[in-house]
Order: sequence, then C-alpha cells, then structure tokens
Amino acid sequence: LKALWSLASGKWRCGVCLFELGFGIMPLEIDVIGSYGPESVFWSSDYHEFSHENLVKSARRGCRSCKRMVEAFDTFPAEFEKAQWWPARSGERPRLVLAESQRVFELFVDPENYSEAIPLIQPCICAGRRLPGCTRDEASLDQAARWLAACRSEHEQCRAQDVSFQPTRLLYLGDEDQESIQLVGKEAPCSAYAALSHRWSEETQQVRLEQNNLAQRKENGISLCDFPPMMQDAISVLRRLGILYVWIDCMCIVQDDKDDWAREAATMASIYANAELTLAATWCNGSGQSLFQDSGSSSTAVDIRDVDGTPIFLRPVWPHYTARDTEDELLAEIEWPLLTRAWVYQEQFLSRRMLHFMRKELFWECNKELDCQCSWYRPSNSSTSKPLVSIFKQPAVFKQWGRILSEYTSCNLTFKSDSLPALAGIAKSFSRQRPEAGKYLCGLWERELESCFFWYLAEPAISRPEISRMPSWSWASVTGKVTCWGVSLEGIEFLGAEVIYHGDAYMGNVEKAKVSLCGWVAQGTVYHGQQWANMLATISATCAMDEDREVDRESGDPGFGLKVGDQFATFQPDYLFDDSMYGLTHIASGSRVVCLTFGRLTSIRSDPELEREERSVSVYCLVLRCVDEGEELYERIG
Repeated sequence: LKALWSLASGKWRCGVCLFELGFGIMPLEIDVIGSYGPESVFWSSDYHEFSHENLVKSARRGCRSCKRMVEAFDTFPAEFEKAQWWPARSGERPRLVLAESQRVFELFVDPENYSEAIPLIQPCICAGRRLPGCTRDEASLDQAARWLAACRSEHEQCRAQDVSFQPTRLLYLGDEDQESIQLVGKEAPCSAYAALSHRWSEETQQVRLEQNNLAQRKENGISLCDFPPMMQDAISVLRRLGILYVWIDCMCIVQDDKDDWAREAATMASIYANAELTLAATWCNGSGQSLFQDSGSSSTAVDIRDVDGTPIFLRPVWPHYTARDTEDELLAEIEWPLLTRAWVYQEQFLSRRMLHFMRKELFWECNKELDCQCSWYRPSNSSTSKPLVSIFKQPAVFKQWGRILSEYTSCNLTFKSDSLPALAGIAKSFSRQRPEAGKYLCGLWERELESCFFWYLAEPAISRPEISRMPSWSWASVTGKVTCWGVSLEGIEFLGAEVIYHGDAYMGNVEKAKVSLCGWVAQGTVYHGQQWANMLATISATCAMDEDREVDRESGDPGFGLKVGDQFATFQPDYLFDDSMYGLTHIASGSRVVCLTFGRLTSIRSDPELEREERSVSVYCLVLRCVDEGEELYERIG
C-alpha cells in the first residue's frame, strides 16, 4: 500500500536503481530521473541502462539504494561502465546485467515475502533464498532433508524400480560415533542405500577394493580416517539424512578382478536406479578435496533496501547447470567438473534422485523437478508455469537415441575402451522401455539404424583408438562428439545385421560385427597432405567448397578431400590416417574409395539486389574402403 501511495502521489524514483527516492533527495538530470510507474521505464526499450558514473553520483546525492549498490559491487567485486536492468520477460527472471562482462546480478526477496506488490517497489525484484555461505551449514543440510522427504512422499515417478534390489556389496556407515566403516554383502539386508558419484583421483586409488584387502574389509572394516576428505564428508551427510548404507564404485567393486568388475559394471543400471539417493561431489576435481565449500555469507548477498520490514538483497547469479548441449566447456570444467565425465553421465541419467554439492549451494535433481538453495530454478511467484523439469532427466523412452549419443560422446573418458560399458546401463534401460528397438548393435539399435547409423564427428578427428574388433560403422570406434544425420535417407535399404558378442552384449566385447545394406555408390579417390593442397590450388573458383574448407586453407592445413568423377568434395575423416606413423590405419593419398550416398540437402541463397535465388544441392555419403572384395566387405573411414 505504501508503494502504491507513493506512485499515486508522484514521488520521484531514482533513474539508476529504480527505487523510490527519499524525502529531500534532489534528482539528477531530467533524462536520468523521472516520475514513472514501475514498468513505464521499459515502455520504449527492453531494458533500462545506467552508467557506473551515475550510480556513484546518485549514491553521493543521498540515494540509499545506490549507495548500498556501490558497496555491494566493491564486496563481490565487480567493475563496469554500463549496466542494464532487465525485467521479467518470456519466462526469464528479472536481472541486472553488467554490459562489458555480461556478468549477471539479481535483486531478490525471500519467497515467503514475495507478492504482487513487490514489483511496484522496484520492477526487477524476484523471489529467492539467501545462501548460508557454507554447504556444510545446518541450513543447507536441513534443505537437503526437506527435498528428500518431499520427493519420497509426493513424487510417484521417483519410486524405485525394484525395491528388492540390493548391490553385491555396500558400506555400512552406522551412527556418527562409529569409526569403522564395514563392507557388507547381500547377507546383510538393508532398507535403503545411497550411491556416491565422484571423480576418481590419486586419493581414490589409495582406498580401492582389491583382492588382497577384500577379506580384511569384510571382517574388520576400514577406519573412517583412512577415507579421503570428500568421502568422509559424504558419509557425514548420509548419516545426517538417515541413510546408513552407501555404494561407492572404487570400494564396492574388486578393482583388480576383471570378472568381478564386468559383473558389477553390468548392474550399474539397477544400482543407480534403485539407490534412495545419489550424492554427487559435483564441484570436486577429486577425492582429496572437501565435499563442502565455505564462501562466507557476506559473499553471497548484500542488503540493499528494507521496505516495511522486508529486506531486499543484491547478489551475483552464480552459474547453474542447465543442459549439456548448451553448456560452455570451460565453465563446466570449473564449476561442475564431475558432470564432464562419461561414466557420470550414466549415473546422472539413471539416478532417480541426485543431491549435487556445488561451489556456492546445494542443487536437487530428481525425475520430477530441479531446485537449488537460491531458488534460481523456481518460476517466479507471478508465473503460472509448472516447476522446471530438466530435459536431460527425461526417461530413455522419451529420448531419441541420437540425442543420448550426442550428449554422451561430448563427455570425457579416461579409457576409450569404456565407451560401451559406460553407456551399458542407459542402453539396458532404453531396451526395457522400448523393446521394439530390437537388438543392441555396438551402440546402435537394430530397428532404428535409419536414425543413427549415419553419424559423423562434430569435432576434428584424431588418431583411431585401439579397440579390438569394434566395427568401423559404430560411433564407439572413434574418439570425439558425434551427431546423427537428422534428415530423411534416400535410396538406403538395411538388409540385416550380424553381431556376435563374448559375454554381455552391452559391454562391447565384440567377436564379429557386420551390417548389410543396399544403396547407390560411386567410385572415388581420397587425397590429403601436399597432394590435396596442390589440387586445391588448381580447383576453379566456381567450384563449391564449404566454409570449413576455406578455414582449413587459410590456416595452412589442407586437410582431406575427395574426387568423385570430375567433382571435388570436402571430406570429414573418422580418424587421422594421413601419416605412415598410424601403421595399419594409414591410408595413402590417392587411394581408391567407395562413396555410399545416403542423403542430400538443398540450399537457397537470395540476392536482393539482383532479385534472384541460387539453389545448390549438397550430396552426403559414407566413404568406405574395401577390405575384402570377394566377400564385398567394406570399412567406414569417414
């Protein structure tokens, strides 16, 4: 009511912070200050801009909010010349953006104090929780307990798939005074267990379960002080949440027993899908770090204004995990290095509940919703939209396999031989939910080959990994992010597939693998190195070459190319084969290849000045090398 009265009475608002000016505060220049309603400042523009110079001037002339903003930017710290207020639009939260660095801040009040009257005080205020400043704080752990309790009681889609499932081995934590952590088997039934998602490091290697310490750990356990710091912290959190059993891969799989590793790796889908909670050391680079971060409450938010007993705070918007295909790789390595790992992709995908420990706060992720301590994920109170549910957390049945492959192959693996084992849990889940997909064929599906067989590298090729018997038509035979051809196929008919495995089909132990298909082919020649550079120099300027090829020529790297008939084409190899050092994978420049056409795209370029359109058709094909002419066997090279 006070805010409405001040607007009706025509009181001045500060043209910098957009709060109401106090009595006796003189306005700056008329183009900076105006008597307007809370939204009218945005009538002629999507945002309202002010300078740091005017912010300082406004603080000096007595505007309390501007003075506190100057102090806040010294606290965080942040330097800028221009900044912009952006109101809530199209589902986005209101925000303050520093123009030069694009660093984002926000004004917020506690969700319990937010109402429709709040934007009348200042149009860019949102609802948010103030962070305690330490993820070890009781307030943080209380929030984690509330998330878990609410999910248990309210989320039907977060129920365990198999309540009777129990991993082969678990660690029994006991109460907080128990110093020895016991390794137990299925003979000790448990009501609920958690799983730990973490990044392996040197400290992890020191506590590995091996054949020579298996019996001792079953009989005597392992002292809590022998656990790396991150794992000690994880145990304290689980005890606080009332979960007394935990599955940790390095301590529940016999690491130097290949048979045990294969058996346990094959059950990953069940382990994570049935865990009561997966605890994720998301910000940690290794087990030697603490799970917790202490940044101090003063570094999380600064009190800017108090209106009728309602404090209004300003804070930086800390990075929040959104979706894998939109993330900056450097940012991910700094803020959530755990989520860059391929094994963790599977753990995150399969877990029904995941509690992430980030640098500044806790982050909750389950099959129904996302939430964080600062409330960034929550819709504004004025919005009628449902809570944000991550596209990433969709069950496998609702995701195209090509999307899964693109996300998965953008993650990192220490051992390329783990390409299929680290995806096995997701593949099994996919198969259960979509049996019509047919047999699993080295990372692809028998009855969905049309959508994923024609994959390509979305980044520069490197040398071919040495993976025994992995077929060249499988994306698992190469290193790097892959993308699947997303346009309808032309003239391709799949005739059948024959894959023979040694053991579990999902683990990638392939004895024989071939796919038979029919389509239009053309003979071609592959070139690289100086020979291709010389050919490029003689190609007519009218010959259509793509933009990537021009970049290669400017950088001095001629790359790879094809000649089919009298036409030249750019070529994306699946692996580097242009040097004799690559041994058996070396393919000499000038070698004959076969091009299997599978699709085409029509491009239209308009020239407004000449009032005409130019159409060009690009033909796409697999480049194959014959390995057995009599058997008509070919291998894919790009």
